Amino acid sequence: MTTTNEYAYNNQSTAVLRRWRNPGDVTDIPRALFASGYNWLGSSRYVEDGSFLRFRTLTLRYSVPTSGLKKMKIKNLSAYITAENLITWTKYTGQDPEVELPGGKPFAVATDVSVTPPVKMLTLGLTASF
Repeated sequence: MTTTNEYAYNNQSTAVLRRWRNPGDVTDIPRALFASGYNWLGSSRYVEDGSFLRFRTLTLRYSVPTSGLKKMKIKNLSAYITAENLITWTKYTGQDPEVELPGGKPFAVATDVSVTPPVKMLTLGLTASF
């Protein structure tokens, strides 16, 4: 709501470029009213489908066969790669569809405050036992 309320000097979404400007304009964004009006109040124009599917974690591991390790006096040797937050499929227009409820209250209204989405991480590892 704060990214399209046109109420203060905070950053606004590019959606406000569709705002109402002249009589006869047909749009889903009301006219800009700096520090007045009621664009900052919650309404049904802010409700959208927040369903999503996120590929959160993928780990691939290769264990070296023990027959070749005995000569080097190694019991086990393996390498792995882990990727986190690879991709999110959604039609949600906000930054991250995984919006938290305020205070963890189950019946509270979830408000998207444009939190940065989870970072994509790649981890490489080597495990050995002697």
